[in-house]
Amino acid sequence: MNTVNQTFNWSRFTAALRKELVENKRMLLFTVICIYGLLTLIMIIGNLGVGLNPSALQETFADKIPQTFVGTILTLVICVSASMAFKNLTTKTGRTALFTSPSSTLEKFLLNILIYVVGVFIAYFACAQLADLTRIAALWFFKGNTLTVPGPINFLTCISDLAANVEHPEIGMTSLGWIVILGLIANAGLYLLGSVIWPRLSLLKTFAAIYALEFALFLIAAPFFYFFGDMETLGRWFLNYLHGGQFSITMIVIVCVQILLYFGLAWYLFKRKDVISLKWWK
Repeated sequence: MNTVNQTFNWSRFTAALRKELVENKRMLLFTVICIYGLLTLIMIIGNLGVGLNPSALQETFADKIPQTFVGTILTLVICVSASMAFKNLTTKTGRTALFTSPSSTLEKFLLNILIYVVGVFIAYFACAQLADLTRIAALWFFKGNTLTVPGPINFLTCISDLAANVEHPEIGMTSLGWIVILGLIANAGLYLLGSVIWPRLSLLKTFAAIYALEFALFLIAAPFFYFFGDMETLGRWFLNYLHGGQFSITMIVIVCVQILLYFGLAWYLFKRKDVISLKWWK
């Protein structure tokens, strides 16, 4: 859809936001409840596993285990939610309602990012904190010599904790917290792009496309390294590169380029969508 209205108006944007939230409140509420229920179940089971079988290792990492699970599940939740951003494109009725609404194309695009990427990210951490408090409430009366119940965990610090515990400045691995955050944003942008290209079964198609591309790159790179590459020299170069302190900088630059590429392509292809056709090149 090549519309001339690419402007942004705050009043119109907030009206479109209220409309989207009201029309999809059941689905959004169900999603939040499912996230909360899943996290609560994982935290209670994890607390029982650690609390009933304490050991020096488990006691040391008692607060890191839930953070690890919460961070891992977040990567999946962000991918799923971003894949649902442009679900209205799956039907002609949905496309008609989407493209004929009074908001501009830019507002429609930013609206979906706000709800299905930024909003889900914030709601996820709120659910994680609430699930942790539910764990404490559910197991507090069973607390005793045979069961330990750790206090509340601040999940907003899990990324900074990861960086503090894993960084190795001597080999150039610093700023891992920023790399993790930017990586999550890049993943969201990739699956948002997939939602624009393949509105139907977007998650599965994007996932398959990623691994098909990775497999193709492997098939191209493997013979090259086998016939022309000196693995020993390459290994020494890589170690010197790490010791030079450039690894984290390179990773941040690569992930930032990915973010700009994915969100930029998603925006470009979304502008070219129309009511009649779902072809990604239009």
